[in-house]
Amino acid sequence: MGQRCVSHSRAETVTQLRATEPQVSGLGDRQWLYQTCTELGFYVTCKGPGCPFSQLPALPSQLDLCEQVFGLSASSVAQAVAQTNAYYGGQSPGATQVLFVNGDTDPWHVLSVTQTLGPSEPALLIPSASHCLDMAPERPSDSPSLRLGRQSIFQQLQTWLRQAKQSQLQ
Repeated sequence: MGQRCVSHSRAETVTQLRATEPQVSGLGDRQWLYQTCTELGFYVTCKGPGCPFSQLPALPSQLDLCEQVFGLSASSVAQAVAQTNAYYGGQSPGATQVLFVNGDTDPWHVLSVTQTLGPSEPALLIPSASHCLDMAPERPSDSPSLRLGRQSIFQQLQTWLRQAKQSQLQ
């Protein structure tokens, strides 16, 4: 694609993330880091000899990036995450007609609602599915659990659309 390989140098990464002028590579990395530092506070981590990622302690390393790039302390990140959870409801958002769909191999599923909260807040955890896999086009190689998950999503949407149509007729 005509782009350079991604550097593994921490100093170069910090320099790139501090840059505010438009860039060809790393598009959105600075914005994503800012959102994790000021709202989400979720950093994908792994431990053990099989971990394919850096051997740096993941959470302290990520919090250091918030400090080095944006001047945000670990305590300000924690406070921002608490504010986000208070504002949006955390694991109990109090929504209506929201279907929470997650794959159990997606590391982000731990931030989502994975158990049904009520009739208007169902949750669907698809076994062996990764991030946003349910939104990808169907393929012959799709697992049975993914096919069933997509079918459940379709049925739930049909139910809500039918209910909306009935309420308009009344």
